[in-house]
Amino acid sequence: VVATRQHYLSARQARLWRAIAAAFSPARDEGDGMQAYDAVNALIGERLDEGGVHVIGLGCADGAKERRLLEALPPGGPVTATPVDVSLPLLQVAADALDGAGGALLRRPIVCDLGLAAEDLPKMVGEAPGTRVITLYGMIPGMEAFAAIAAALALLRSGDMLAVSANLLPAGDDALKRIVAQYDNEPTREWLWALCEDAGIERGQAVVTVGALEDAGAGAQAAVGAWLEPAVDLQLELEAGAVSLAAGQPVRLLRSARHTPAGLEAIISAAGLELLALEVSPSGEEGVALALCP
Repeated sequence: VVATRQHYLSARQARLWRAIAAAFSPARDEGDGMQAYDAVNALIGERLDEGGVHVIGLGCADGAKERRLLEALPPGGPVTATPVDVSLPLLQVAADALDGAGGALLRRPIVCDLGLAAEDLPKMVGEAPGTRVITLYGMIPGMEAFAAIAAALALLRSGDMLAVSANLLPAGDDALKRIVAQYDNEPTREWLWALCEDAGIERGQAVVTVGALEDAGAGAQAAVGAWLEPAVDLQLELEAGAVSLAAGQPVRLLRSARHTPAGLEAIISAAGLELLALEVSPSGEEGVALALCP
């Protein structure tokens, strides 16, 4: 199994991912997913006071959603933004996007793996004036939900807020088929192949396949997977050491989970947070929850 973070590390991977997100993600659709984010952004603005706000984008990618939040906040106290992501190329884009957005002061961007760095996050993020608003957008589909939430919990103080999104499985008999199609396409294969080619695998030596996962994972309603299927035995020299891949033995490259609104609410509740709102996009494919740390 390939760790999800490995697909975002190079400049080429980041560029390909941004193109895929723009083309296929309901979260980037002004007529769909963005409506859920805008509703939550408005609620965040209503709860802030003159003390200001510190927006911390965990797994912020290119910072597009965090920028939209900053620009939606009403005038008030000081605004600070801290972008956090495992991908340096994406973090550089995010830093440019957030600097000055809504009058925000950009703090030092942080490159880290949320699954490994939860305990160190408070020291890395540091202090800034106002209520903390932690965003955890687009992370739950690709990593275990509770590992992602743990990173946010390390930063939340009483009165702070967490905005978390999840890809949802909408109603309908063909829902999963439509979701798989968002990944089973040439642009997504090109993105997945970037990692394989960086590892020294040539196109004729393997194929990439996409389909539904039988085991969606803890708390998920369904999931899409992508696999590398070697046509020949492969001996690879990677940063972590030598790796052998046997012909005909697939290696999972990607897992993207789909939740339900009830499942997202359960994740918030299990974290000990108070659910303030849960907005669902018109298509039913994107859910955004806002929670309060008691």
